[in-house]
Amino acid sequence: MSRKLKSYFYAGSIVILPIFLTVFIINWMINFVVMLSSRSFTVKLLSEFINKFGFSNIREIRYIIYILYIFCIILFIIFVGYITRNILGRKITSLINKIMYRLPIIKHIYSTISQIVNLISSNKNTSYKKAVLIEYPRKGIYSVGFLTSETNPLIEDVIGEKVYNIFVPTSPNPTSGMFVSMKQKDVKILDIKIEDAIKLVISGGVLIPGMENNHET
Repeated sequence: MSRKLKSYFYAGSIVILPIFLTVFIINWMINFVVMLSSRSFTVKLLSEFINKFGFSNIREIRYIIYILYIFCIILFIIFVGYITRNILGRKITSLINKIMYRLPIIKHIYSTISQIVNLISSNKNTSYKKAVLIEYPRKGIYSVGFLTSETNPLIEDVIGEKVYNIFVPTSPNPTSGMFVSMKQKDVKILDIKIEDAIKLVISGGVLIPGMENNHET
């Protein structure tokens, strides 16, 4: 009986935990934005503007202010994106990066987050042709890599065999890694999407492609 109860508990946890964590994170983000907005200059300015029309006694008006504040944040992000497209904006962005990279502790956090965001948001992963499996760094140890080129004449002329160019990323930061050239026969093509392989590397092997179906079963 106790074994059945444990199995039911584990089965219920598998279903409930992802939902609970998702709701918890979303709720935390909303509360965090509300906390910041309650002290911001923009919210105070909007409050003073609305109070002039005699709506200060309406309790729901603060939610309208928060919505307007979030809308202002979205407009500010769009404005920053527009500026960074220009030459002046690129210089400002480069200056900010130089400052952040010189700060002792912050530079490691900033560089890692910015590299991961750039990898996910940019089209860099389009340069990866396929996800592959290779024995690296030695026989018996398998690593997930990305096929960047199906030929390398420089090395092929030396060894007399066809080779693949492979980029082997590090975990959890997939923007750094090792470049290796391996014989075609030693490279195994994985039947997964590039995005799924990147998630696998970032998560350190926790997010395995196809496991969603197993969880549903």
